[in-house]
Formats: sequence, structure tokens, C-alpha cells
Amino acid sequence: MKKNRLTRLLALMVTLVMALSLLSACGGDDTAKDNDPGGNSNTNTTGPSEPSGAPAPVNTDWEGAETASGLSGKVTYMHSGDDYEREMYANVFKKYMEYAPGVEVEQMYVPSDYSTKVQTLAAAGSLPDLFWVGEAGVRQYAEAGYLANQNEILEQYPQLTEDIIDGVLDFGNIDGNQYAFPKDWTSYVMYLNLDLFKEAGVTPPTNDWTVEEYKELAAQLTTLSADGSRTDVYGTAINNYRADWINWMGNYGAEWFKDGKSNLSSPEALQGLRVMSDLVQAGSAPSPGSVSATGDSEDRLFIIGKVAMYPSGRWCIPSFRSECDFEWDAVEMPKGTTRSCPFICSMVCIADTSANKDIAGNLLSFQMSDEGLALVMGSALSLPCYTDLMENDNYVNTPPSTDAFINSAAYLGTQSQIDACLTGKWSEYNSMIYANLSEAFEGLTTIEDAAAKIDSQANGSLFN
Repeated sequence: MKKNRLTRLLALMVTLVMALSLLSACGGDDTAKDNDPGGNSNTNTTGPSEPSGAPAPVNTDWEGAETASGLSGKVTYMHSGDDYEREMYANVFKKYMEYAPGVEVEQMYVPSDYSTKVQTLAAAGSLPDLFWVGEAGVRQYAEAGYLANQNEILEQYPQLTEDIIDGVLDFGNIDGNQYAFPKDWTSYVMYLNLDLFKEAGVTPPTNDWTVEEYKELAAQLTTLSADGSRTDVYGTAINNYRADWINWMGNYGAEWFKDGKSNLSSPEALQGLRVMSDLVQAGSAPSPGSVSATGDSEDRLFIIGKVAMYPSGRWCIPSFRSECDFEWDAVEMPKGTTRSCPFICSMVCIADTSANKDIAGNLLSFQMSDEGLALVMGSALSLPCYTDLMENDNYVNTPPSTDAFINSAAYLGTQSQIDACLTGKWSEYNSMIYANLSEAFEGLTTIEDAAAKIDSQANGSLFN
């Protein structure tokens, strides 16, 4: 465990309560769905209120506090998200500067087109000191020489990796060197509208349910209008999105990326993808295209009571808490032949051009400390990367029930996901998968033909 963590958590309760009182719940940010910050960059500069060189607060167990008190200079930190995340990280930086009164942290909040913004700054040689990159983009930036090696930072601040969940560092590790650090993660779960279950006289599933039970429930919960001309309530929904594909294929043990090649045509991968297409063909779920054509989204259909079961990440919780006027909860995704949870994350990177890597590393250490995480985890947008914090209700809070999120940490990520991400070609591969699966979900081709086309395109152009 991190040093004295159990006793530290008691002290942090006061910090957490104060932090949460400053924040109001609002819609969740889906950074995972490439809420790419970009073009409209709003810059919020927050300097130390009293750069008097006062000593760092002494009542702390953060290992970087003493180092922080002697640092001086300025760093820029760029991130994505909604206004709620902007406020959360403003609080993190403000608290950090109490420990480092000689440091100024400039917050660069980018609410849209984030990837474009990062690419533009990288090309111009003007990346901020710290910035976020999705779990699939690390190699691309590292191989271009944009990212600083964080190995020495991990050695200087060992609390960064104590109790860390197995496998989460792999997405930022290239050939034994750590180029990005996972700031958090979100598991994929099934949200349930319990009122709709009650109305249908159907017992809600528990965490040990199976895919076959899921399909049966989806059919039972689907209801038509009185004249039978339209579907009033869908039993479930699917997303044409990487977390869904990775989850369903992984739940059948699929090696969907194998030996450096796309392998979606494997029997196991097809078995997982068929779960999604079968639900649409059976009428238990709307096709993604039909949802987007109306200007709606799958999570909005859940909020207004038109979908009974909705698979998604933790980023939905703030909006569900504030907008759902029915009883709801979450369970683990149904089991196929096994279980796998996709790793969806933003990774913290330090620019190789940074003139203040010592400050950047110290700030990263604070952000990932118990105290720093307490300032952001109350939002329920994401989960901590540390095993002991996953079972602490100050960091993983309700509603919904926490078991589904805690349990999924035990089967987080697959080798196929790691290998595909670390090709540095995920963006192009992702686009191919999305386009071809879209045709299958809209009934324009079969899931088998779509998978074969993806493999042919990807292995002929990207991974040849």
C-alpha cells in the first residue's frame, strides 16, 4: 500500500468534502469518445496567490511536498473535457500551488477538437509542458520525439506506481520506457432503468448474468406502440464505438489484433461482434445510424426512458444523476465465454521540449496522489488507477452501485488492445472499423463481410 494510506484517507476526508462543495454536478465528459479538445482553446492562467516563498503545508503524506516547496518557474497544463472538468483541474492546480508557492501553473482548457489542437501545437514545436493523449495515441507522439521519458519521474516518486492496477502502465510504455502516465480510467458497464424492469414484470440482472440472458431480457423489455407501428422502448442499445467492440470481442477471448495484424474475422471476434448486430436485427436495439439521424444519442435515449439497458462508461454518471427521473443502477457487462473490460483513458504526457520537467514531474506526482485524486474522483466521471482506492467510497461513490466498477478492474484490458494501440496507427484503424461496422449495423452488409473487409483494408495498407 502507499505509505500510511489508510490513515491518510481520514485526513483527506476534509479536503474531499471541501472540494466537492465547490463543484456542481453536470453532464459527463466522454474524453474516451475522443472529446478531442481543439481549436477553441480557452486559457485560464492561475498564478500563486502569494508567491512569498512560504513553506509547503506540513500536514500531508504526499511524497513530493518537500520538493515542491523549493521549486520555482511556470508550467502549462493542457486538457480536454467539459466545464466541470475545467473547474476540477483548476482546483487541483490551485491546491498544488499551495505546496509550490514559487510555481505558476497555467491551465489550458480546450473544450473541443482537442486532438487537432495537440497536433497543431506539436507541429509548431510549442506543446505545453503537460497535456493529455488518449491511450491509443502515445506511440505516435513518442516516435515523433514529442514526449519526454518519464522513467526518472517514476523513480523519484515511487508512490506513483504503488498499488497501481495491473496493466494500466502498459498503454504508455514503449520498449521499456514510460512516455505517458494514466491519469484515470473508466470501466464499461450496463446501466439499467429499474422502473422499466418493474413495469415489464422482469427481474433485473445481477453481475453474474450471461450474454444469452442479456439477449432474452432485451427482447422482453422491448415494447411497441399501441398500433405496432413503432418501438416505444428498446430493450437495449449499442454504440458504434471502440469500447463496445473491444468489450464484446474480448468477452469471447478474441485475439482481434494478433501478430501485428487485424484479426476481426477470427471466430471469437465474430462471435462478439454478432452480439451487437443480432440485437439490432432482432429489433431489441436501434441501429446507431437511426439514432444519430434523429439528432439523439444512445445515452439520451436512456435518460428519457426509451432504452432499458445501456452499455457505456463511467462518464455518463454525472448526467444520469442530474437528469434521470427514475431509479437506475449498473451491473457488469454480461459474460460470454469470459470477461474483458476495455481500457479507456487519457494519459498525461510531458513535452520533450519542456524547460521545467522537474516541475512537470512534481505536478504529475501531486495530481496522482490521494489528495490530488480526491479533488477529481468525487465527480464519478472516471476511476482511480489504484487498487486500494477502487474500494474506497470517497473515490468510487454511489449511485450507481460500485461492485460492477470494482469487479471490472480484475479483467481490465487485453493484449490485443495494447498491441493495436501501440502500433501508432490506431486512428486510421479505428476509422476503418467504424465505417465497415456501420454498414453492417445498418443492414447494408453482413457482420462477416464487414470484418473481412476491415482485415483486408487494414492488413493491406496499415499493417503490411
